[in-house]
Amino acid sequence: MDADRELAEVAACSHGVFTLADSRKAGLSHREIDLRVRDRWIALHDGVFRAAGAPATWRGDLLAATLAAGAGSAISHRSGAELYEYPGGRDDLVELSCLRWKRSVKPGLVVHESRRLDERDITAVEGIPATTPERTILDLASCFPHENYLEYVVQSARRKRLITYESMRATFDRHARRGLKGVRALRATLDRWDPGSRPTESEMETLLLQTLREHGLPEPTLQYEVRDGDRHFLGRVDAAYPSARIAIEYDSKQEHSDEFQRARDARRNSALQARGDWKVLSARHADLRNGGDELCADVQSILHRKPA
Repeated sequence: MDADRELAEVAACSHGVFTLADSRKAGLSHREIDLRVRDRWIALHDGVFRAAGAPATWRGDLLAATLAAGAGSAISHRSGAELYEYPGGRDDLVELSCLRWKRSVKPGLVVHESRRLDERDITAVEGIPATTPERTILDLASCFPHENYLEYVVQSARRKRLITYESMRATFDRHARRGLKGVRALRATLDRWDPGSRPTESEMETLLLQTLREHGLPEPTLQYEVRDGDRHFLGRVDAAYPSARIAIEYDSKQEHSDEFQRARDARRNSALQARGDWKVLSARHADLRNGGDELCADVQSILHRKPA
């Protein structure tokens, strides 16, 4: 096979990038390589290139950085979060972890040198070496050591079925040590995690849960299925306090925006209200963003109401 064609095939399977070693393996001589470096290839790092005509992409830049860093390197932190579509991810920079970075650092590149990164912490996402979903969360805790933010991330990972309680705890226990930034916040976040609970279905539902908690209210049951006395299904609500017959629905144009879904929600709420023993409360977006005082006051009132 023609050397250039073979190298093009390598690049096509690698987000448009390849290494000096790839070009030699394809059979190009030193002189042929020098000519292409001057006239055709785009140097991304020492010994790492983008093929002529290949579009510049963020994923290509990610892979190029790991190729430059060598074995044992992985995309991490905020770039890793973007690969997993976690809250707080960024696609305007290349952030990676490696044992040691021996090349120049250019704008948009963030390098974390770490001796605590081993093969258990590295996987591949679309052919790009990246920290595992669990290790990425641990690294994000060092960037943003805030419990509520980390709960958003954990819930997002749970919705995508990227982590389990056991896998997250194992990674945390393996790496957590006193003085490491973010450990305290992530430990508190994991302590909130009831292994028997369902993940929230959206970021707004996570906000609802946090708002109720911060007002000193007990945690509700999420995605609760309401049934009548004959066990007939009446509907599922975002959150509920079953013993107090309180149903909470997140109300926003951003959620459940399909007109048929809104109609179903209306019929369900009407059925619950018609029973007389369930109170349906609306968790409005604006109220939650401003602290949720209105919703929480209503919940408090009903929970503390004495039976007639």
